[in-house]
Amino acid sequence: MKSAFLSFVMIFASQGLGALPLAEPQEHQLKPQALALVDQTLRHFVDSGAIPGFVAGVARNGEIVYLGSAGWQDVEQAVPMRDDAIFQIRSMSKPIASLAVMQLIERGQLELDDAVSTFIPAFADMRVFSDPEDFDSETVAAHREMTVRDLLLHIGGLSHRDRTLYQRHQVRSRSDTLAELVDKVAAVPLISQPGTQWNYSISTTVLGRIVEVVSGLAFDDYLQQHVFSPLQMHDSGFYVHEEKAGQLTEVYRLQESGMQKMPPMDVPVTVDPPLKEGAAGMVSTVGDYLRFLQMFLNAGELDGQRLLSEEGVRLMTENQLAESIMPITLFPPNPMRDLGWGYGFSVVVDGGHSPYPRNDGEFGWNGSLGTFSWADPQTGLVAVLMLQIQPSGAHNLAALFKTLVWSAVQPAAE
Repeated sequence: MKSAFLSFVMIFASQGLGALPLAEPQEHQLKPQALALVDQTLRHFVDSGAIPGFVAGVARNGEIVYLGSAGWQDVEQAVPMRDDAIFQIRSMSKPIASLAVMQLIERGQLELDDAVSTFIPAFADMRVFSDPEDFDSETVAAHREMTVRDLLLHIGGLSHRDRTLYQRHQVRSRSDTLAELVDKVAAVPLISQPGTQWNYSISTTVLGRIVEVVSGLAFDDYLQQHVFSPLQMHDSGFYVHEEKAGQLTEVYRLQESGMQKMPPMDVPVTVDPPLKEGAAGMVSTVGDYLRFLQMFLNAGELDGQRLLSEEGVRLMTENQLAESIMPITLFPPNPMRDLGWGYGFSVVVDGGHSPYPRNDGEFGWNGSLGTFSWADPQTGLVAVLMLQIQPSGAHNLAALFKTLVWSAVQPAAE
């Protein structure tokens, strides 16, 4: 008798989405009852009104062993959540954009230590705030040029798109083109000397402009030709096309009084935005993102399509930060002692410091609207959970999801 897990994933696969192959959990030494608890737990959050809905998927050794969904894409319109629902993935865009850069490096069109100003002249002769906490402080000359490597590692001295500095200078608008935005970024002093400090930042969006300059293609066209199409990520991009509008998931803010639908952005996610934002602008599905991560566990290849060399995968998925820069801090003053950073992903360097189960070498990243992803080379696991909520950390769902998925792994002796 087929398990409930395959009843979930068969629906998904029948829709022609290029999903990973299907398998029973037992075929990959996973406990079915533990994956059943994953599904039950997530559904409980929906049934209790804590979240509007979710889609979650787990694969092992390249085959989907669990895919579940429940709740609503649109609560007010009573649109049920579907397995191929499209979500705004925000910072889970970063690894995709970083892959494009690494591809150009492997083709010899770009080098890690190339100066950013080579491609975007506005970044020449940058100034740095003498006091990174005082944006009215004097500035000093940058000690050296910012490089492509700096941008990949978030050590170039740039700030985050939503932080006070860039809001004050009105740096970001989805109505701007990528070229216009990066020139605005370059007009603002840096918050640290290049190469000296990790600051989670708008760097990956700047990298998207470098991809345009080097490849001669618009950033979205490059990704379509060299990432999305080869990986059969048919529902991924920078906006939800009209024919896919029924797959769009609305975003909700969780408040004491309940869930409130968030208003659309200045350029709605259903409209092709002038700004193709590599740091935070993409949409995707659980199925698409499982394929993306599986390609990395397959050493750069999926279904006969090679997107990156084994060495390129290693550079993206192993820590590349110097000891002098670690530990990194996303939300001061709490350092993330378990994490380092590769050329595109966060990387677990000390699982013993993690608040939930993690193997050293695990890589992945999350998005600020409630999307979470990780891949573990040691166990062959890939897991993706997608919601559309703010705050994204509500109910500690990422940690709970990970803990429950880990509980499904059979001990080696069994």
